[in-house]
Amino acid sequence: MNLKNEDYIAFTGDTGDLELLQNDYKLSESALRFPNVNSILIPKKAQYNLRKYVSKAMLKAVDPNIDTAVEKCLVFLSNLASTYYTDSKWKPLNSVLLHEQSRNTDNTFIYTKIIDVLTAGTIKGAFVEVDNSYQAGVQSKKFRLTQTYLKAGLVEYFIKDTGIIRTRNKMYYKQLHEAFQNPICSNLIAMYPKIDLPTSSELLAIGKQLVKEGRCTKKGKILTMRNKHLNDYWIDADNMSFVEDNIRLFEFLTSRGFMIPSAGDMHSGGRVVDSFTLMPAWIREQITIDGKKLTECDYSALHPNIAIKLYNGSLTYLTHGLVAEQANIELKKVKVEHLSFFNMKWDDMRKSPLFEYYSRCETDMLVRIYRDKNEHGHKITSQKMFGVEVSVMSNVIRDLNAKGVSVLYVYDALLCEDKDEALVVETMNRIILEHGVKTNVKVDALTLETDADLVEMIPELVAVELPKYALDEIVSLYEILPLLSFDVEDILKIISGINNSNVEMAKLMDYFNRQNTQQKYIDYEGVPITASIISKLKNLINLK
Repeated sequence: MNLKNEDYIAFTGDTGDLELLQNDYKLSESALRFPNVNSILIPKKAQYNLRKYVSKAMLKAVDPNIDTAVEKCLVFLSNLASTYYTDSKWKPLNSVLLHEQSRNTDNTFIYTKIIDVLTAGTIKGAFVEVDNSYQAGVQSKKFRLTQTYLKAGLVEYFIKDTGIIRTRNKMYYKQLHEAFQNPICSNLIAMYPKIDLPTSSELLAIGKQLVKEGRCTKKGKILTMRNKHLNDYWIDADNMSFVEDNIRLFEFLTSRGFMIPSAGDMHSGGRVVDSFTLMPAWIREQITIDGKKLTECDYSALHPNIAIKLYNGSLTYLTHGLVAEQANIELKKVKVEHLSFFNMKWDDMRKSPLFEYYSRCETDMLVRIYRDKNEHGHKITSQKMFGVEVSVMSNVIRDLNAKGVSVLYVYDALLCEDKDEALVVETMNRIILEHGVKTNVKVDALTLETDADLVEMIPELVAVELPKYALDEIVSLYEILPLLSFDVEDILKIISGINNSNVEMAKLMDYFNRQNTQQKYIDYEGVPITASIISKLKNLINLK
Protein backbone atom coordinates (compact mmCIF):
# COMPACT_ATOMS: atom_id res chain seq x y z
CA MET A 1 0.00 0.00 0.00
CA ASN A 2 1.46 3.31 -0.92
CA LEU A 3 1.28 6.51 1.06
CA LYS A 4 -1.35 8.06 -1.16
CA ASN A 5 -3.81 5.65 0.44
CA GLU A 6 -3.78 7.92 3.48
CA ASP A 7 -6.39 9.85 1.48
CA TYR A 8 -8.99 7.07 1.79
CA ILE A 9 -12.10 8.45 3.40
CA ALA A 10 -13.35 5.23 4.84
CA PHE A 11 -11.63 2.99 7.34
CA THR A 12 -12.56 -0.63 6.80
CA GLY A 13 -10.90 -2.70 9.51
CA ASP A 14 -8.27 -4.02 7.09
CA THR A 15 -4.59 -3.80 8.07
CA GLY A 16 -4.19 -0.62 6.04
CA ASP A 17 -6.26 1.26 8.61
CA LEU A 18 -3.31 1.35 11.01
CA GLU A 19 -1.29 3.10 8.34
CA LEU A 20 -3.98 5.75 8.00
CA LEU A 21 -4.22 6.08 11.75
CA GLN A 22 -0.54 6.92 12.00
CA ASN A 23 -1.20 10.25 10.32
CA ASP A 24 -3.47 11.36 13.16
CA TYR A 25 -1.02 11.69 16.01
CA LYS A 26 -3.74 12.46 18.55
CA LEU A 27 -4.95 8.89 18.03
CA SER A 28 -1.91 6.91 17.02
CA GLU A 29 0.60 8.08 19.58
CA SER A 30 -1.60 7.77 22.64
CA ALA A 31 -3.12 4.36 22.03
CA LEU A 32 -2.90 3.27 25.67
CA ARG A 33 -4.73 0.15 26.68
CA PHE A 34 -6.98 -1.09 29.47
CA PRO A 35 -5.33 -1.25 32.00
CA ASN A 36 -1.71 -2.49 31.73
CA VAL A 37 0.10 0.79 31.26
CA ASN A 38 3.37 -0.85 32.25
CA SER A 39 3.07 -3.33 29.34
CA ILE A 40 4.59 -2.35 26.00
CA LEU A 41 5.58 -4.17 22.82
CA ILE A 42 9.17 -3.68 21.68
CA PRO A 43 11.41 -5.20 18.99
CA LYS A 44 13.11 -8.40 20.07
CA LYS A 45 16.75 -7.94 21.12
CA ALA A 46 16.25 -4.16 21.46
CA GLN A 47 16.54 -4.26 25.27
CA TYR A 48 19.59 -6.53 25.19
CA ASN A 49 21.41 -4.44 22.58
CA LEU A 50 20.64 -1.16 24.37
CA ARG A 51 22.08 -2.46 27.62
CA LYS A 52 25.10 -4.26 26.18
CA TYR A 53 26.28 -2.23 23.20
CA VAL A 54 25.08 1.39 23.49
CA SER A 55 27.49 3.96 24.88
CA LYS A 56 26.88 4.50 28.59
CA ALA A 57 27.62 8.19 28.13
CA MET A 58 24.81 8.49 25.61
CA LEU A 59 22.41 6.63 27.87
CA LYS A 60 23.31 8.86 30.82
CA ALA A 61 22.43 11.87 28.69
CA VAL A 62 18.92 10.41 28.65
CA ASP A 63 18.88 9.65 32.37
CA PRO A 64 21.62 9.29 35.02
CA ASN A 65 20.12 5.90 35.88
CA ILE A 66 21.06 3.50 33.06
CA ASP A 67 18.03 1.24 33.66
CA THR A 68 15.67 4.22 33.43
CA ALA A 69 17.43 5.48 30.30
CA VAL A 70 17.05 2.09 28.62
CA GLU A 71 13.35 1.95 29.48
CA LYS A 72 12.76 5.44 28.11
CA CYS A 73 14.33 4.31 24.85
CA LEU A 74 12.12 1.22 24.85
CA VAL A 75 9.00 3.35 25.35
CA PHE A 76 10.01 5.37 22.29
CA LEU A 77 10.46 2.17 20.27
CA SER A 78 7.06 0.91 21.41
CA ASN A 79 5.46 3.82 19.55
CA LEU A 80 6.53 2.08 16.34
CA ALA A 81 5.04 -1.32 17.20
CA SER A 82 2.00 -0.76 14.99
CA THR A 83 4.22 -0.44 11.90
CA TYR A 84 4.75 -4.20 11.98
CA TYR A 85 1.18 -4.40 10.63
CA THR A 86 1.29 -1.67 7.98
CA ASP A 87 2.76 -1.61 4.50
CA SER A 88 4.51 1.68 5.06
CA LYS A 89 6.93 1.38 7.95
CA TRP A 90 7.32 5.15 8.40
CA LYS A 91 5.32 6.67 11.24
CA PRO A 92 5.10 10.34 12.29
CA LEU A 93 5.72 10.84 16.02
CA ASN A 94 4.56 14.10 17.55
CA SER A 95 7.13 15.96 19.63
CA VAL A 96 4.57 17.01 22.25
CA LEU A 97 3.74 13.41 23.05
CA LEU A 98 7.38 12.28 22.91
CA HIS A 99 8.21 14.98 25.45
CA GLU A 100 5.32 13.96 27.68
CA GLN A 101 6.43 10.32 27.58
CA SER A 102 10.05 10.97 28.51
CA ARG A 103 10.37 14.23 30.43
CA ASN A 104 11.95 14.46 33.86
CA THR A 105 10.38 16.16 36.88
CA ASP A 106 12.12 19.39 35.87
CA ASN A 107 10.37 19.24 32.46
CA THR A 108 13.67 18.85 30.59
CA PHE A 109 13.43 17.83 26.93
CA ILE A 110 14.78 14.30 26.85
CA TYR A 111 13.29 12.82 23.68
CA THR A 112 15.95 14.41 21.43
CA LYS A 113 18.62 12.56 23.42
CA ILE A 114 16.63 9.34 22.98
CA ILE A 115 16.57 9.90 19.22
CA ASP A 116 20.35 10.39 19.30
CA VAL A 117 20.76 7.03 21.06
CA LEU A 118 18.42 5.14 18.71
CA THR A 119 19.84 6.60 15.48
CA ALA A 120 23.46 6.11 16.58
CA GLY A 121 22.66 2.54 17.55
CA THR A 122 25.37 -0.03 18.09
CA ILE A 123 28.05 -1.82 16.12
CA LYS A 124 25.16 -3.90 14.75
CA GLY A 125 23.49 -0.77 13.33
CA ALA A 126 20.89 1.85 14.25
CA PHE A 127 17.57 1.07 15.92
CA VAL A 128 15.59 3.64 13.94
CA GLU A 129 15.85 5.83 10.86
CA VAL A 130 14.57 9.40 10.65
CA ASP A 131 12.83 11.15 7.76
CA ASN A 132 13.36 14.86 8.29
CA SER A 133 10.98 15.99 5.55
CA TYR A 134 8.39 17.44 7.88
CA GLN A 135 6.57 20.76 8.23
CA ALA A 136 6.26 22.50 11.58
CA GLY A 137 2.65 22.48 12.69
CA VAL A 138 1.62 20.35 9.70
CA GLN A 139 3.55 17.08 9.60
CA SER A 140 5.51 15.52 12.45
CA LYS A 141 8.95 14.02 11.89
CA LYS A 142 8.72 10.42 10.68
CA PHE A 143 10.58 7.40 12.07
CA ARG A 144 10.88 3.75 11.15
CA LEU A 145 12.59 0.75 12.63
CA THR A 146 15.61 -0.51 10.73
CA GLN A 147 15.33 -3.85 8.96
CA THR A 148 17.27 -5.60 11.73
CA TYR A 149 14.51 -4.85 14.24
CA LEU A 150 11.61 -5.12 11.81
CA LYS A 151 12.63 -8.68 11.00
CA ALA A 152 13.07 -9.55 14.66
CA GLY A 153 9.39 -9.20 15.55
CA LEU A 154 7.83 -7.96 18.78
CA VAL A 155 8.03 -9.07 22.37
CA GLU A 156 6.11 -7.86 25.42
CA TYR A 157 8.09 -5.88 27.99
CA PHE A 158 6.98 -4.75 31.44
CA ILE A 159 8.28 -1.36 32.53
CA LYS A 160 9.83 -1.33 35.98
CA ASP A 161 10.73 2.32 36.52
CA THR A 162 8.12 3.90 38.80
CA GLY A 163 8.56 7.34 37.25
CA ILE A 164 7.76 6.07 33.75
CA ILE A 165 4.80 4.06 35.05
CA ARG A 166 3.53 7.14 36.89
CA THR A 167 3.74 9.20 33.70
CA ARG A 168 1.92 6.55 31.70
CA ASN A 169 -0.76 6.30 34.39
CA LYS A 170 -1.39 10.04 34.09
CA MET A 171 -1.71 9.71 30.33
CA TYR A 172 -3.99 6.71 30.77
CA TYR A 173 -6.40 8.49 33.10
CA LYS A 174 -6.37 11.62 30.98
CA GLN A 175 -7.32 9.61 27.91
CA LEU A 176 -9.93 7.63 29.86
CA HIS A 177 -11.47 10.87 31.16
CA GLU A 178 -11.65 12.23 27.60
CA ALA A 179 -13.29 8.99 26.46
CA PHE A 180 -16.08 9.34 29.02
CA GLN A 181 -16.80 12.86 27.73
CA ASN A 182 -17.39 11.54 24.20
CA PRO A 183 -20.74 9.78 23.55
CA ILE A 184 -19.24 7.28 21.08
CA CYS A 185 -16.30 6.41 23.34
CA SER A 186 -18.34 6.12 26.53
CA ASN A 187 -20.82 3.87 24.72
CA LEU A 188 -17.96 1.61 23.60
CA ILE A 189 -16.62 1.32 27.13
CA ALA A 190 -20.09 0.20 28.24
CA MET A 191 -20.14 -2.36 25.43
CA TYR A 192 -16.76 -3.96 26.09
CA PRO A 193 -17.71 -6.09 29.12
CA LYS A 194 -20.35 -7.93 27.06
CA ILE A 195 -18.00 -8.95 24.25
CA ASP A 196 -16.60 -12.46 23.76
CA LEU A 197 -13.68 -12.82 21.36
CA PRO A 198 -12.72 -15.83 19.22
CA THR A 199 -9.42 -17.61 19.78
CA SER A 200 -6.59 -17.41 17.27
CA SER A 201 -6.99 -21.11 16.40
CA GLU A 202 -10.70 -20.60 15.74
CA LEU A 203 -9.89 -17.65 13.52
CA LEU A 204 -7.33 -19.66 11.56
CA ALA A 205 -9.94 -22.30 10.73
CA ILE A 206 -12.50 -19.65 9.77
CA GLY A 207 -9.92 -17.79 7.69
CA LYS A 208 -9.05 -20.93 5.72
CA GLN A 209 -12.71 -21.45 4.90
CA LEU A 210 -13.16 -17.83 3.81
CA VAL A 211 -10.14 -18.18 1.53
CA LYS A 212 -11.81 -21.17 -0.15
CA GLU A 213 -14.95 -19.07 -0.61
CA GLY A 214 -12.97 -16.29 -2.31
CA ARG A 215 -13.56 -13.63 0.37
CA CYS A 216 -12.28 -10.12 -0.40
CA THR A 217 -11.83 -7.11 1.88
CA LYS A 218 -13.84 -3.92 1.39
CA LYS A 219 -10.86 -2.48 -0.46
CA GLY A 220 -10.95 -5.37 -2.90
CA LYS A 221 -7.96 -7.31 -1.54
CA ILE A 222 -8.22 -11.11 -1.81
CA LEU A 223 -8.07 -12.99 1.49
CA THR A 224 -5.13 -15.41 1.19
CA MET A 225 -3.26 -17.93 3.32
CA ARG A 226 0.36 -16.88 3.67
CA ASN A 227 1.60 -20.36 4.62
CA LYS A 228 4.94 -18.92 5.82
CA HIS A 229 5.74 -17.44 2.39
CA LEU A 230 7.15 -13.92 2.10
CA ASN A 231 5.46 -11.33 -0.10
CA ASP A 232 7.98 -11.95 -2.88
CA TYR A 233 6.40 -15.39 -3.36
CA TRP A 234 3.34 -13.75 -4.98
CA ILE A 235 3.29 -11.64 -8.13
CA ASP A 236 0.46 -9.47 -6.76
CA ALA A 237 0.99 -9.46 -2.99
CA ASP A 238 -0.19 -5.83 -2.68
CA ASN A 239 -3.69 -6.95 -3.66
CA MET A 240 -3.81 -9.69 -1.04
CA SER A 241 -4.79 -9.65 2.62
CA PHE A 242 -3.16 -12.51 4.50
CA VAL A 243 -5.11 -14.50 7.10
CA GLU A 244 -2.11 -15.06 9.36
CA ASP A 245 -1.22 -11.34 9.29
CA ASN A 246 -4.82 -10.45 10.12
CA ILE A 247 -4.76 -12.78 13.12
CA ARG A 248 -1.49 -11.29 14.35
CA LEU A 249 -3.06 -7.84 14.09
CA PHE A 250 -6.06 -9.11 16.07
CA GLU A 251 -3.70 -10.36 18.78
CA PHE A 252 -1.86 -7.04 18.79
CA LEU A 253 -5.15 -5.18 19.26
CA THR A 254 -6.66 -7.39 21.95
CA SER A 255 -4.19 -9.71 23.69
CA ARG A 256 -3.08 -7.16 26.33
CA GLY A 257 -6.49 -5.53 26.75
CA PHE A 258 -8.50 -3.23 24.50
CA MET A 259 -7.33 0.21 23.45
CA ILE A 260 -9.05 3.10 25.15
CA PRO A 261 -11.38 4.48 22.45
CA SER A 262 -10.15 7.87 21.31
CA ALA A 263 -11.63 10.62 19.14
CA GLY A 264 -9.42 12.11 16.45
CA ASP A 265 -8.70 15.73 15.64
CA MET A 266 -10.30 18.02 13.06
CA HIS A 267 -8.57 16.24 10.19
CA SER A 268 -10.59 13.08 10.85
CA GLY A 269 -13.73 14.96 11.86
CA GLY A 270 -13.50 13.48 15.36
CA ARG A 271 -13.78 9.86 14.20
CA VAL A 272 -13.24 7.38 17.02
CA VAL A 273 -10.77 4.51 16.85
CA ASP A 274 -10.44 1.53 19.14
CA SER A 275 -9.38 -2.11 18.93
CA PHE A 276 -12.48 -3.00 16.93
CA THR A 277 -12.47 -0.28 14.28
CA LEU A 278 -8.87 -1.30 13.48
CA MET A 279 -9.71 -5.00 13.39
CA PRO A 280 -10.02 -6.81 10.03
CA ALA A 281 -13.72 -6.98 9.14
CA TRP A 282 -13.89 -10.76 8.78
CA ILE A 283 -12.47 -11.15 12.29
CA ARG A 284 -14.83 -8.52 13.73
CA GLU A 285 -17.69 -10.62 12.36
CA GLN A 286 -16.75 -13.42 14.77
CA ILE A 287 -17.39 -11.33 17.91
CA THR A 288 -20.23 -12.70 20.03
CA ILE A 289 -22.39 -11.71 22.99
CA ASP A 290 -23.88 -14.65 24.88
CA GLY A 291 -22.77 -16.93 22.06
CA LYS A 292 -24.56 -14.93 19.34
CA LYS A 293 -22.86 -12.95 16.60
CA LEU A 294 -23.63 -9.27 16.27
CA THR A 295 -25.74 -7.76 13.49
CA GLU A 296 -24.21 -4.97 11.41
CA CYS A 297 -26.35 -1.94 10.59
CA ASP A 298 -24.57 -0.01 7.86
CA TYR A 299 -25.62 3.12 5.98
CA SER A 300 -25.84 2.74 2.22
CA ALA A 301 -23.20 4.81 0.35
CA LEU A 302 -23.04 7.24 3.26
CA HIS A 303 -20.19 9.45 2.06
CA PRO A 304 -21.48 10.03 -1.48
CA ASN A 305 -24.84 11.00 0.02
CA ILE A 306 -23.16 13.27 2.57
CA ALA A 307 -21.21 14.91 -0.28
CA ILE A 308 -24.50 15.51 -2.10
CA LYS A 309 -25.90 17.16 1.04
CA LEU A 310 -22.80 19.29 1.70
CA TYR A 311 -22.40 20.49 -1.87
CA ASN A 312 -26.09 20.87 -2.78
CA GLY A 313 -26.34 17.94 -5.17
CA SER A 314 -29.62 16.80 -6.69
CA LEU A 315 -29.61 13.01 -6.25
CA THR A 316 -31.10 11.25 -3.24
CA TYR A 317 -30.78 7.74 -1.81
CA LEU A 318 -27.76 7.08 -4.01
CA THR A 319 -26.38 3.54 -3.78
CA HIS A 320 -23.22 1.88 -5.08
CA GLY A 321 -25.44 -0.42 -7.13
CA LEU A 322 -27.26 2.47 -8.75
CA VAL A 323 -23.99 4.13 -9.76
CA ALA A 324 -22.63 0.81 -11.06
CA GLU A 325 -25.73 0.27 -13.21
CA GLN A 326 -25.98 3.80 -14.60
CA ALA A 327 -22.23 4.23 -15.14
CA ASN A 328 -21.72 0.69 -16.45
CA ILE A 329 -18.95 0.04 -13.92
CA GLU A 330 -18.46 -3.17 -11.95
CA LEU A 331 -20.12 -2.90 -8.53
CA LYS A 332 -16.99 -3.94 -6.65
CA LYS A 333 -14.99 -1.25 -8.43
CA VAL A 334 -17.59 1.40 -7.58
CA LYS A 335 -17.41 0.50 -3.89
CA VAL A 336 -13.61 0.72 -3.86
CA GLU A 337 -13.55 3.97 -5.86
CA HIS A 338 -16.10 5.58 -3.53
CA LEU A 339 -13.68 5.05 -0.63
CA SER A 340 -11.33 7.68 -2.00
CA PHE A 341 -13.09 9.60 -4.78
CA PHE A 342 -14.22 12.69 -2.86
CA ASN A 343 -10.96 13.03 -0.96
CA MET A 344 -8.74 12.93 -4.03
CA LYS A 345 -6.96 15.88 -5.54
CA TRP A 346 -9.03 17.33 -8.37
CA ASP A 347 -6.75 15.97 -11.12
CA ASP A 348 -6.98 12.48 -9.58
CA MET A 349 -10.77 12.76 -9.36
CA ARG A 350 -10.85 13.43 -13.11
CA LYS A 351 -8.96 10.16 -13.71
CA SER A 352 -11.41 8.13 -11.61
CA PRO A 353 -14.02 6.05 -13.48
CA LEU A 354 -16.61 7.73 -11.23
CA PHE A 355 -15.88 11.21 -12.56
CA GLU A 356 -17.83 10.79 -15.78
CA TYR A 357 -20.90 9.66 -13.83
CA TYR A 358 -20.82 12.58 -11.40
CA SER A 359 -20.02 15.07 -14.16
CA ARG A 360 -23.21 13.95 -15.91
CA CYS A 361 -25.48 13.62 -12.90
CA GLU A 362 -24.06 16.16 -10.43
CA THR A 363 -22.38 18.85 -12.54
CA ASP A 364 -22.96 21.75 -10.16
CA MET A 365 -21.92 19.67 -7.16
CA LEU A 366 -18.57 18.90 -8.79
CA VAL A 367 -18.05 22.59 -9.51
CA ARG A 368 -18.62 23.41 -5.82
CA ILE A 369 -16.28 20.62 -4.72
CA TYR A 370 -13.62 21.93 -7.10
CA ARG A 371 -13.89 25.43 -5.66
CA ASP A 372 -13.73 24.15 -2.07
CA LYS A 373 -10.66 22.02 -2.75
CA ASN A 374 -9.00 24.81 -4.66
CA GLU A 375 -9.54 27.25 -1.79
CA HIS A 376 -8.99 25.02 1.26
CA GLY A 377 -6.96 22.02 0.03
CA HIS A 378 -8.11 18.71 -1.40
CA LYS A 379 -8.74 17.03 1.98
CA ILE A 380 -11.35 19.60 3.02
CA THR A 381 -14.08 17.49 1.41
CA SER A 382 -13.45 14.39 3.50
CA GLN A 383 -12.91 16.45 6.65
CA LYS A 384 -16.36 17.93 6.24
CA MET A 385 -17.88 14.53 5.48
CA PHE A 386 -16.22 12.97 8.52
CA GLY A 387 -17.66 15.79 10.63
CA VAL A 388 -21.20 15.05 9.44
CA GLU A 389 -20.69 11.31 9.89
CA VAL A 390 -19.47 11.70 13.47
CA SER A 391 -22.30 14.10 14.31
CA VAL A 392 -24.87 11.63 12.97
CA MET A 393 -23.37 8.62 14.76
CA SER A 394 -23.00 10.57 18.02
CA ASN A 395 -26.69 11.49 17.96
CA VAL A 396 -27.72 7.94 17.08
CA ILE A 397 -25.67 6.52 19.94
CA ARG A 398 -26.98 9.09 22.45
CA ASP A 399 -30.52 8.15 21.46
CA LEU A 400 -29.84 4.41 21.77
CA ASN A 401 -27.98 4.74 25.08
CA ALA A 402 -30.93 6.68 26.52
CA LYS A 403 -33.04 3.61 25.71
CA GLY A 404 -30.57 1.25 27.37
CA VAL A 405 -28.93 -0.03 24.16
CA SER A 406 -25.15 -0.10 23.68
CA VAL A 407 -23.57 -0.79 20.29
CA LEU A 408 -20.18 -1.48 18.77
CA TYR A 409 -19.16 1.47 16.60
CA VAL A 410 -17.34 1.06 13.29
CA TYR A 411 -17.30 4.55 11.74
CA ASP A 412 -20.50 4.67 9.63
CA ALA A 413 -21.86 1.34 10.89
CA LEU A 414 -23.10 -0.02 14.22
CA LEU A 415 -22.93 -3.62 15.41
CA CYS A 416 -25.71 -4.61 17.80
CA GLU A 417 -27.38 -7.60 19.37
CA ASP A 418 -30.03 -9.19 17.20
CA LYS A 419 -32.80 -8.22 19.63
CA ASP A 420 -31.92 -4.53 19.19
CA GLU A 421 -31.65 -4.50 15.38
CA ALA A 422 -35.08 -3.01 14.60
CA LEU A 423 -34.58 -0.17 17.09
CA VAL A 424 -31.05 0.55 15.85
CA VAL A 425 -32.17 0.64 12.19
CA GLU A 426 -35.14 2.90 12.98
CA THR A 427 -32.95 5.26 14.99
CA MET A 428 -30.23 5.44 12.34
CA ASN A 429 -32.75 6.10 9.57
CA ARG A 430 -34.59 8.77 11.54
CA ILE A 431 -31.50 10.68 12.63
CA ILE A 432 -29.72 10.63 9.27
CA LEU A 433 -32.76 12.35 7.76
CA GLU A 434 -32.73 14.91 10.58
CA HIS A 435 -29.25 15.84 9.30
CA GLY A 436 -30.61 16.28 5.79
CA VAL A 437 -28.70 13.32 4.33
CA LYS A 438 -30.88 11.18 2.06
CA THR A 439 -29.76 7.61 2.66
CA ASN A 440 -30.65 4.75 4.98
CA VAL A 441 -29.48 1.50 6.48
CA LYS A 442 -28.87 -1.39 4.12
CA VAL A 443 -31.23 -4.29 4.81
CA ASP A 444 -30.78 -7.68 3.18
CA ALA A 445 -33.56 -9.29 1.18
CA LEU A 446 -34.25 -12.03 3.75
CA THR A 447 -34.89 -9.46 6.45
CA LEU A 448 -37.22 -7.51 4.18
CA GLU A 449 -39.22 -10.63 3.41
CA THR A 450 -39.59 -11.78 6.99
CA ASP A 451 -39.98 -8.56 9.00
CA ALA A 452 -42.90 -6.47 7.79
CA ASP A 453 -42.44 -3.86 10.51
CA LEU A 454 -38.84 -3.31 9.49
CA VAL A 455 -39.81 -2.91 5.85
CA GLU A 456 -41.98 0.07 6.79
CA MET A 457 -39.03 1.75 8.47
CA ILE A 458 -36.79 1.65 5.39
CA PRO A 459 -37.49 4.03 2.51
CA GLU A 460 -36.92 2.53 -0.94
CA LEU A 461 -33.38 2.83 -2.24
CA VAL A 462 -33.85 4.70 -5.51
CA ALA A 463 -32.34 7.60 -7.39
CA VAL A 464 -34.08 10.93 -7.22
CA GLU A 465 -37.40 10.91 -9.07
CA LEU A 466 -37.10 13.00 -12.21
CA PRO A 467 -39.01 16.29 -11.92
CA LYS A 468 -41.67 17.44 -14.38
CA TYR A 469 -41.68 20.89 -15.96
CA ALA A 470 -44.33 22.91 -17.79
CA LEU A 471 -43.53 24.02 -21.35
CA ASP A 472 -43.58 27.68 -20.34
CA GLU A 473 -41.53 27.12 -17.18
CA ILE A 474 -38.11 28.79 -16.91
CA VAL A 475 -35.52 26.13 -16.11
CA SER A 476 -31.83 26.21 -15.23
CA LEU A 477 -29.67 24.39 -17.75
CA TYR A 478 -27.27 23.56 -14.91
CA GLU A 479 -30.07 21.47 -13.41
CA ILE A 480 -31.67 20.06 -16.56
CA LEU A 481 -28.70 19.06 -18.70
CA PRO A 482 -27.07 16.69 -16.16
CA LEU A 483 -30.38 14.78 -16.11
CA LEU A 484 -29.91 14.23 -19.85
CA SER A 485 -26.45 12.67 -19.33
CA PHE A 486 -24.37 15.59 -20.64
CA ASP A 487 -20.89 16.04 -19.19
CA VAL A 488 -19.45 19.34 -17.94
CA GLU A 489 -17.82 20.29 -21.24
CA ASP A 490 -20.99 19.72 -23.30
CA ILE A 491 -23.13 21.60 -20.76
CA LEU A 492 -20.94 24.66 -21.13
CA LYS A 493 -21.08 24.42 -24.94
CA ILE A 494 -24.89 24.24 -24.92
CA ILE A 495 -25.21 27.20 -22.55
CA SER A 496 -22.83 29.15 -24.76
CA GLY A 497 -24.84 28.22 -27.86
CA ILE A 498 -28.13 29.36 -26.30
CA ASN A 499 -26.33 32.32 -24.71
CA ASN A 500 -28.34 31.88 -21.50
CA SER A 501 -28.35 29.38 -18.65
CA ASN A 502 -32.06 29.97 -17.91
CA VAL A 503 -34.59 29.28 -20.68
CA GLU A 504 -38.19 28.18 -21.12
CA MET A 505 -38.57 24.43 -21.44
CA ALA A 506 -40.32 24.89 -24.82
CA LYS A 507 -37.38 26.92 -26.17
CA LEU A 508 -34.94 24.26 -24.98
CA MET A 509 -36.94 21.63 -26.86
CA ASP A 510 -36.90 23.81 -30.01
CA TYR A 511 -33.14 24.30 -29.66
CA PHE A 512 -32.53 20.55 -29.39
CA ASN A 513 -34.73 19.85 -32.42
CA ARG A 514 -32.79 22.43 -34.48
CA GLN A 515 -29.46 20.99 -33.36
CA ASN A 516 -30.63 17.49 -34.19
CA THR A 517 -31.38 18.69 -37.74
CA GLN A 518 -28.21 20.77 -38.17
CA GLN A 519 -25.85 18.00 -37.04
CA LYS A 520 -26.63 16.19 -40.28
CA TYR A 521 -24.45 18.76 -42.07
CA ILE A 522 -20.71 18.14 -42.40
CA ASP A 523 -19.67 21.47 -40.85
CA TYR A 524 -21.72 20.94 -37.66
CA GLU A 525 -19.59 21.68 -34.57
CA GLY A 526 -22.22 21.61 -31.87
CA VAL A 527 -22.94 19.02 -29.17
CA PRO A 528 -24.40 15.77 -30.59
CA ILE A 529 -28.16 15.57 -29.89
CA THR A 530 -29.51 12.05 -30.25
CA ALA A 531 -33.08 10.82 -30.44
CA SER A 532 -32.55 9.27 -27.00
CA ILE A 533 -31.68 12.67 -25.50
CA ILE A 534 -34.74 14.31 -27.06
CA SER A 535 -36.86 11.46 -25.67
CA LYS A 536 -35.40 12.03 -22.19
CA LEU A 537 -36.18 15.72 -22.43
CA LYS A 538 -39.78 14.98 -23.42
CA ASN A 539 -40.08 12.79 -20.34
CA LEU A 540 -39.27 15.84 -18.20
CA ILE A 541 -42.23 17.78 -19.61
CA ASN A 542 -45.55 17.82 -17.81
CA LEU A 543 -48.09 17.47 -20.60
CA LYS A 544 -51.14 17.85 -18.34
